[in-house]
Amino acid sequence: MAKRIVITLAIMVGIMVGIYGAWGVKLYAAIQGFKHMKQQVVVSDAPAQQQIWKPYFTSIGNLTPVQGVEVSNQLAGNVTGIYFQSGTGVKKGQLLVQLDDSSQRAQLIGLKAQVQLAEVNYQRAQELIKQHLIAKSDLDTAENNLKQAQSNLQNDLSAIDKLAMRAPFSGQIGIRNVNLGQYLAVGTSIASLQSLGTLYVQFGLPEQDLATLARGQHVEVTVDTYPGKVFSGELTAINSAVDPNTHNVTLQATIHNPEHLLRAGMFANVRVYAGKSQTVVTVPTSAVDYSLYGSSVFIVSQGGKDAAGKPVTKVTQQFVTTGEERDGRVAITQGLKPGDVVVTAGQQKLQNGMQVEINNSVKLD
Repeated sequence: MAKRIVITLAIMVGIMVGIYGAWGVKLYAAIQGFKHMKQQVVVSDAPAQQQIWKPYFTSIGNLTPVQGVEVSNQLAGNVTGIYFQSGTGVKKGQLLVQLDDSSQRAQLIGLKAQVQLAEVNYQRAQELIKQHLIAKSDLDTAENNLKQAQSNLQNDLSAIDKLAMRAPFSGQIGIRNVNLGQYLAVGTSIASLQSLGTLYVQFGLPEQDLATLARGQHVEVTVDTYPGKVFSGELTAINSAVDPNTHNVTLQATIHNPEHLLRAGMFANVRVYAGKSQTVVTVPTSAVDYSLYGSSVFIVSQGGKDAAGKPVTKVTQQFVTTGEERDGRVAITQGLKPGDVVVTAGQQKLQNGMQVEINNSVKLD
């Protein structure tokens, strides 16, 4: 019995030694393989470029109309006609809304007759004064009666004109606020009328920027409604005073809007180009690693050949001084020269001197 137990234990020990021995051999082989394996990371790259950048100031503002009014009535009355469609274009002088002018037109007949009679009396008085048949005061009275009649007629014609509300300028009219037959008190808003061919954008900049600002400078505006679309214009006005509370100066630029895409009241991002153009070295913003120790990039270079004779690509970490960011690129003021190739993606896994594989066809995280 004891002999069987010893034999069984020996067999079990032999099996365990065989299993763990084989696993140890494999582990050792794997470790040796890792020791001889070259670390290699797939990255994308791009060359540093030399570009000409013109300095600009950025701000936010609001679009306001060059010409914009709330069309309203000067005289009270009932609406007898509406001659526009909401949201359409109208021409200067176009009739928009007609109020009841029947009373004024009825008076017009009598007032014209009074003017005609006063003209006849005045002409007769002029003939009689020449013949010394009336006094000078009679001529003065006839002249005064004529002027009074003419004044009454003009006053009635003016009332008729005011009861016919016309577009003061060409533009796009908004949604109408009145209905046929409605009684309008003085000053009732009929609709909003805006000229859309050009718009103003009003914005502010710090007072220290005043020295480089001047009328006529190029201005660009973007709005969230149309991503990527740029609207151009020029700086047309600089306020004569600086706000003592914010120490900002208010500026106004005229923006061209030929497609009528922009609307008054929109929020706008503004760029004012000012100063002399500068030549800068730029790289994609994704190439720069920002840390507490400073900003750096990985420069790609050829590091000889491997055992198979293939070129070896390596990276070298380079600390740089960054400047302005613009349109997905950042200016490098120190540390790079035009043509230097930098890693733009995959640098999170990199170390100084590491061998890499370049693949710009794959989007890397």
